Amino acid sequence: MHRVVRPFPCSWDGFTLVDLNVGDERDFGSMANGLVAEGFIEAVDAVGEDPDRPVVKPAKRTK
Repeated sequence: MHRVVRPFPCSWDGFTLVDLNVGDERDFGSMANGLVAEGFIEAVDAVGEDPDRPVVKPAKRTK
């Protein structure tokens, strides 16, 4: 998933333009790499991740 950072019109079917606004989240598929490179969209963090959560290492396994 990606978030729009600069508004732009996008066509999903090749005929109909949809105006995307700042903050819209969509799956851009194969267009994502080019749109990120041009600065129109940015990647959205995965849902459920807590960046402030401490890293917990697993306990060592014993025999």
